[in-house]
Amino acid sequence: MKAATYILFTFLFFFGSGLLIAQTYSTSSSALGGTDLQNRVAQLDLLTSQIAANRNTSANNAIYIQQVGNYNTSVVNTRSNSSAVNLFQRGDNNEILLDVTAANIEENVLQIGVNNSFIDVSRGNIVHSATVIQRGRDQNLIWYGTNSISDKLLISMQGKNQTVFIRNIKR
Repeated sequence: MKAATYILFTFLFFFGSGLLIAQTYSTSSSALGGTDLQNRVAQLDLLTSQIAANRNTSANNAIYIQQVGNYNTSVVNTRSNSSAVNLFQRGDNNEILLDVTAANIEENVLQIGVNNSFIDVSRGNIVHSATVIQRGRDQNLIWYGTNSISDKLLISMQGKNQTVFIRNIKR
């Protein structure tokens, strides 16, 4: 009887935790997805605050990486006075490459799916702030440079086989 109870508990633990994660996903039928996008940003902010609360740190520069899946990679190179970088990857073969120089950096990246890629190479700005959400398969985002137009940029990619290039070059 104890073995059956143990097996049942183990089964409920593993599959119950997966159901809890699945409850945060919602779909929107609006053309622009404005409300849905705001909900996703709110979810990302909640995850960020939960991780920050669990770290109990008072550091001015912090990078948090959470990866669930196989063959996910994150390479982060930042130079700043103050930074908060939060990277979340759930799925397989996702890649994040950041090479950012700014006085203040705040960057949140959420990748859910397979074969998603985000590359950010930005230098020389006072503030670099961005939120990137990639959901789906084979999403590619390449961001080069920074200027006032890209301050507090929010990018949401959903679906499959999409590539976006952002070039912010000062003249």
